[in-house]
Amino acid sequence: MALYRTEGIVLKTRNLGEADRIVTFYSPTKGKVRAVARGARRPRSRFVSSTQMFAHADFLVFSGKSLDNISQVEVKTSFPRLHEDLVKLAFASYAAELLDAMVEEGGESGESAGNEAIFGLLVSYLRALSDARDPEMLTRAFEIKLSSILGYRPVLDSCARCGAAHSGGEVGFDPEAGGLVCGGCLGRGGPGAVRLSRGAVEILKRLLQLDFDRVSRLGAGPGTRAEIERAMRAHLDFRLDRKLQSLEFLAAVKAAPGGGRKAVTPE
Repeated sequence: MALYRTEGIVLKTRNLGEADRIVTFYSPTKGKVRAVARGARRPRSRFVSSTQMFAHADFLVFSGKSLDNISQVEVKTSFPRLHEDLVKLAFASYAAELLDAMVEEGGESGESAGNEAIFGLLVSYLRALSDARDPEMLTRAFEIKLSSILGYRPVLDSCARCGAAHSGGEVGFDPEAGGLVCGGCLGRGGPGAVRLSRGAVEILKRLLQLDFDRVSRLGAGPGTRAEIERAMRAHLDFRLDRKLQSLEFLAAVKAAPGGGRKAVTPE
């Protein structure tokens, strides 16, 4: 078996047998990796903290035929603030599941630039989310930036169906067309098409352009936020082959009294 060392961030974990754990992490050199951490569920295991959700670590891994095996891990950070705030935890869980669902396992051959860009985006997002005043808009920025890196950047400057420049009037977002559509094409759009205000369109453009640390400066009311969320949900769902379980958790947390904000204990 070949031995390799790589940096990574844990996206999800799954129990295996009585004591082991399958860890899915994202690497800037290997892409999405699934590997077994032997004995990780034992209380005194050296893998307890390193197999926690969002753990950012250096992994030493043996490659295997079906699953790789984690030999050693050195944790850089576990983003503890995300585990202390239920709202931020819910958004981070959603972002991790979204990334896991949108990328295939492996992909290191000829795709290192894309892997590095996705990894850098994830690290920047988790860091910003730890201190975020507006985790919702920060996550909308993550969605549209991830889509762009993966080749699904939505068309925002002209009609994605007829190519006409947007010069006023009604507009919408059509996931089948791949972005904004003019009023004339909106009526011919698919069932997932949604109407958008000009303000929502401008915010979408800014979310794509701005660094995460500047997203909190964007002013958007509840109506505009709802429009943007519907558009991005339609855009992403059109490309996903399954419903994301974390969306239910996120919705429940947001609906809870006080936004669900309370301390939680990491697993």
